[in-house]
Amino acid sequence: MKLTRLALTDFRNYTHTVWTPDASILVLTGENGSGKTNLLEAVSLLSPGRGLRGAPLPALCRTGAERWGVAATLQSALDEFRIGTGSELNEKQRRTFRLDGENIRSQATIGQRFSCVWLTPQMDRLFQEGSSGRRRFLDRLVMALSPDHGRQIAAHDRSVVSRNRVLADRPTETAWLASIEDSIARHAVAASAARLVLVESMNAHPFENNGFSASTLHLDCAVSNRLACQPALDVEDWIRNSLQQSRTEDRQRATTSIGAHRADFTLSDTATGRPAELSSSGQQKVMLTGTILSHARLMTQERGHAPAILLDEPLVHLDETRRHALLDSLEKLQAPVLITGTDHAPFAALAGRAQFFSVRNGSISPA
Repeated sequence: MKLTRLALTDFRNYTHTVWTPDASILVLTGENGSGKTNLLEAVSLLSPGRGLRGAPLPALCRTGAERWGVAATLQSALDEFRIGTGSELNEKQRRTFRLDGENIRSQATIGQRFSCVWLTPQMDRLFQEGSSGRRRFLDRLVMALSPDHGRQIAAHDRSVVSRNRVLADRPTETAWLASIEDSIARHAVAASAARLVLVESMNAHPFENNGFSASTLHLDCAVSNRLACQPALDVEDWIRNSLQQSRTEDRQRATTSIGAHRADFTLSDTATGRPAELSSSGQQKVMLTGTILSHARLMTQERGHAPAILLDEPLVHLDETRRHALLDSLEKLQAPVLITGTDHAPFAALAGRAQFFSVRNGSISPA
């Protein structure tokens, strides 16, 4: 798959830009604040979800503009398709999708054709901060393989919020609570099963080359642990019963103690068993990067095409050996790869295999 055209209208610091690259690997360089990450964010918003920054929709609109839009043309073998997204006129809080000129209601429809995964400098802190960031990282990988996963997570989280509110305000409404807990159980099992399938598949086929050692993914989740050895319907019953029994304690703590939102995810070096949280910044970056590349390969095997890979300043914290290993691996992925940096020199190994562009003040030009 290749990105052959990207049009930005009043998006971040781009007024109206049309970019027509002609390679799978695209290297974007420029000074800090020039708009490199904004370009990656624009591509990420073409896939289901809130994009690589998770920014509120009004923040995406250029200052002084009334609406924003992103449109792309992608080519895969002989197939060409167009995706567009943006805010509605006079309604910055709502976002629409279009596929080949037709309005799309379900983001999962887009996910069947196009998905993204990314690595940003902010993710360097993934293993030092709370579990929510790690879940979002894992769920982005799951969504790329199973587009319906986003809907399951959203429905699950809405039900959890509803249960917490009912427990706080109307704890005697047992029938209402039972209905909400049934919803939590169903969506928790569906979401946890999708996570478990991805983790098991990636662990069975880890990414490994001369610069990257294999990593093992670990899913810390009571629901997934039961799904590994029990039928899904039995696990749903267990969740319902557990939630019913924990109502008093959950009300006191203003929480829901069981569900897909309690899961955590981490990585470890397969050879040494060293967990990511005890590893150096460089070792963590290697693990995360290897996970992204392993996922892209799995996507190609399972669905016939890899996701778009967005790498924002990926060479930071990597030694020279691993930098070359990463750059050498990109061509084999047969995926759209957008990679950023402040200078051209670190990407010299991609000469002849990638297109180089300079980004400056919201404009893109050949380097």
